[in-house]
Amino acid sequence: MAKHRSLSLQTFVYRTLTIRLALMGSVIGLLTAGVAYTVERQNLSALVVEETRTEIQLLISRTDGIIKESGAEKRFAFRQALDERIDVRLERASGTYVYICFYTPGNPDIEERRDAGYDLADEVARFVGSQPRSTQDIGETAEIVTLGNRMHVYVVMPLLDQRQQKIGYAQAIFAPSDAARTGMQNKLRHTVLLTVLIVLATSGLLYPVILHLVGKLALFSRNLLDANLETLSLLASAIAKRDSDTDVHNFRVTLYAVRLAEAMHLANDEIQSLIKGAFLHDVGKIGIRDNILLKAGGLDEEEFSLMKEHVRHGMDIIRDSAWLSDGALVVEGHHEKFDGSGYPRGLAGEAIPLLARIFAVGDVFDALTSRRPYKEPLSYEAAMSILHQGRGTHFDPKIVDAFAFIAPELYRSCAGRDDQGLRDELKTVIAHYFSKGEILLY
Repeated sequence: MAKHRSLSLQTFVYRTLTIRLALMGSVIGLLTAGVAYTVERQNLSALVVEETRTEIQLLISRTDGIIKESGAEKRFAFRQALDERIDVRLERASGTYVYICFYTPGNPDIEERRDAGYDLADEVARFVGSQPRSTQDIGETAEIVTLGNRMHVYVVMPLLDQRQQKIGYAQAIFAPSDAARTGMQNKLRHTVLLTVLIVLATSGLLYPVILHLVGKLALFSRNLLDANLETLSLLASAIAKRDSDTDVHNFRVTLYAVRLAEAMHLANDEIQSLIKGAFLHDVGKIGIRDNILLKAGGLDEEEFSLMKEHVRHGMDIIRDSAWLSDGALVVEGHHEKFDGSGYPRGLAGEAIPLLARIFAVGDVFDALTSRRPYKEPLSYEAAMSILHQGRGTHFDPKIVDAFAFIAPELYRSCAGRDDQGLRDELKTVIAHYFSKGEILLY
């Protein structure tokens, strides 16, 4: 039983850890890529701003030099200086200025140079045309823009003379070189790869530790589950002894109920609740006096009324147990009848919990086919005849019909048995259903 649960839990842990580590690596890689990409864009913008500032300073210095050399007017000296700078091409290893313009706010005259040979010259022209020149004083700005699916840097920077007086503005578009773009991509890939490797290395170091801790937790959980199941079985045996019966009735009726629930395709957690309820269905008989519980003959009306109280006692016993409380559907409802004539609440039809309706069929079938001190066991045919007679009155017709398909095999394999094989079969069933739910504890 423990081996089956251990393998199931181990598979769950390996799968969960692997998936979560992969997701963690992917998420961290994506976040790192985003951060690295943002940083690289900012670095590129800062580089272009610095180079543009340097070019403007050179341009202003050359303008002043021309004025001193030839006495030309400032406007013509500036144009001559600009032509000289353009002639040597404003090109760097990081890229090329494909557009540059100088203007004064409110003045329609501008000095503008374009790189007509640039393959995205039309896109550059459209972008420039969409950027209105401000008529107010503005500060230094730089932003990344995409033109023709390619990254560019758009810069607007004030022109300052030798006395640091603002005389106009420079507007430029910088196209990073193929080498610069490739360098950025390579740096991004290296950063992401390094991050993923760090995550994997860290995970590799933590993985054995996590598995060890989970193994300890799994062992404690298995021990706790085994203790709970053992307590459940011992409590059921104590109830049977109190009722001058044997615990084998609980074993058989639990097997009948589980097989019927399987035939009706109930979920795993529902079958877990059914098993608990089947073991504890008569736990309230602990609270019934011996002169009533052990009476050899039939009970009179007052005694039967007191016997019915075992349902209330049973609910009082398990209600406050977090682990046993889901068996209450069977404990409270297994004496209800489909036509509403049962007790304790007189529920009818589907108002009776499904687990209680399933258990009632298995409980009565075992009672009919078992030997008791006061009766001999009925044959299979006689027992099934009584069940069919109770369709729609005592039992849910659909459940009786479902039981009829599996009853012949159940009768052959379980009826009247009181041996270790029966106990081993029930242990296997319990291990199967409670091991499926064990991983939910993690």
